[in-house]
Amino acid sequence: MELRLFQSLVDDAARACAASVVELHALPDLLGKARVPGAPELPPFLPAAIGGTLFSRRRRRDETLRKLRALSLAGHLPDAPAQADLRLLRCPDEVLVLFSGEPRPALAVFCADAPLLVDGAIAGFLRVLTLEEPRREVLRALKDAGSHAAMQLSLLHSRKAAEGELARTQKIFARLAGLPAKLLGELDRTLILRTLGQEMQALGAHALVLLLDGDGRLAVAHLSHPPRAVSEALSLLGLSRVRDLASLSVLPERSPLVLRLFASAGVTVDVNADRLLRALLGRGPPRPVREALIDRLSLKNLAAAPLPGTGGVPLGLLVAALPSPIADASWLPLAAAQAALALDAAEQRRKLRDAAAEHDQGLRELRDENARLLEIDRRKDNFLANVSHELRSPMVTTLGYTDLMLAEKLGPLTDKQRQCLSVVKSSGRRLKAFVEELLDFSRFELTRESMNLSQFALADAVAQVVAALGPRLLERRINVRQRVPSGTPKVRADRDRILQVLTNLVGNAERHVPDGGRIQISASEREGLLEVAVQDNGSGIPLLHQPKIFDRLYQVGDVKDGKQRQGLGLGLNIVKSIVEAHGGQVSVQSAVGKGSTFRFTLPIEDAAGAR
Repeated sequence: MELRLFQSLVDDAARACAASVVELHALPDLLGKARVPGAPELPPFLPAAIGGTLFSRRRRRDETLRKLRALSLAGHLPDAPAQADLRLLRCPDEVLVLFSGEPRPALAVFCADAPLLVDGAIAGFLRVLTLEEPRREVLRALKDAGSHAAMQLSLLHSRKAAEGELARTQKIFARLAGLPAKLLGELDRTLILRTLGQEMQALGAHALVLLLDGDGRLAVAHLSHPPRAVSEALSLLGLSRVRDLASLSVLPERSPLVLRLFASAGVTVDVNADRLLRALLGRGPPRPVREALIDRLSLKNLAAAPLPGTGGVPLGLLVAALPSPIADASWLPLAAAQAALALDAAEQRRKLRDAAAEHDQGLRELRDENARLLEIDRRKDNFLANVSHELRSPMVTTLGYTDLMLAEKLGPLTDKQRQCLSVVKSSGRRLKAFVEELLDFSRFELTRESMNLSQFALADAVAQVVAALGPRLLERRINVRQRVPSGTPKVRADRDRILQVLTNLVGNAERHVPDGGRIQISASEREGLLEVAVQDNGSGIPLLHQPKIFDRLYQVGDVKDGKQRQGLGLGLNIVKSIVEAHGGQVSVQSAVGKGSTFRFTLPIEDAAGAR
């Protein structure tokens, strides 16, 4: 991309100046070239592009560029301009060979140089070589072309600087991106601090970590410097081990410097090394000792950021010993935040381990209590099943005699008596529905852990359910259509449970369709499963209630008059539990006033008898 830019600049200058040869020279960093270790030193400026009226063909242009470079290295061409002004020089006779093939005394080659300034310094120059002394308008055109080229080089320099800074930033943040995984992977505080120090060394800095202890005092907890430097620093302080540094601590409220650093959340603060040592060590070590410590541990250029803690109280300070005063340390707050997160997680894990050890007995008691509650729950289910069964028998008798009396089999009735008996019959039927639903639920709860799987045709199960509900359906003149094709694959499931699913869904549809309504039961194979659908043209279910109707004890008020519907809200929950126990799913589609469609899936029995 740069070469195309340089070539366009020299071509434009060649056209503007009507010159025989136009050269653009630039600094190596603008050309994207770096010096290879061991290679000869590069000249300050390198030829970047060439153009002109004599070079219409690429081959000749490349050859001339090579010869010009050779002349420049041999010292025959004028040196790069040292001043920022346009200059005009006469070239040695050796340069004339490039134009005429041999030196001719009557001719001369003139060189006009336009320096190119970038950030106030010469970053290149635009050179015109011509067989006659350039006229004033040619020099003006060269000066204008030089100004344009300088602007382009300035833009190129800014872009390369931004790209270099972006590359450095990406390298730093790529390192920081992997830091949380490395730190959080360690379980011990010592290992976390050691890993943090290694990562900071990879970023070009040494780590000095200061943490608050249990008494609220700030002390050195880790140094990432070489062992020899640490050993020498300890000997200056009269200590033998790094852990002995904990004895040299300070209360944060007694140090304005520490308080200022604690308050600098999210920013990097440059720190004077001597002031930091005096805050940590007090007045004990004299100035020469502090200077020796600064020298041994390379503490001349320090930057610090607080280690954020919960509740606004920092865990300590992360101090970076940088290699130079201009080294970038903007990444330090992010590294401090990640280190604080890992230290806090390690502390939480330690507390959890301690809590687990202290409450072992409590956990055992909790398990025993859970077993006792499970036994109580099992007895409750047994009691519920027995009570439901005992309630159903007298309820059937009550409803039977009520029907006999309403049919006047036991004698004529007055209007008032008939009205009262109708209320008894309606309430009895509702109570019977409650009891039967409760009985189904208790029976399911007691036997939910065991299923008797067998292979059977779904059409037979559908016919059995319709026949069982036939009297009620016939009484209300409800038309039931069975759309289960004869070639429908058999299913492998617990037949009694599937009968209960179909009974609950068809019974639910019967309760909510009007007299003379319509119910359709269909089945079809879809994606290796058998999908069964029970569709009705009843009152429908509002969209708000549809996600909750399979929850236990959830009931939907009547869409039209707001009355509570019959049932305890257990039937659809039983349906969902049975279907999911078979590995299937259940869903509903409904619209108010247009009816509902309940669908569930079952696994199909293949030819080999495997699910």
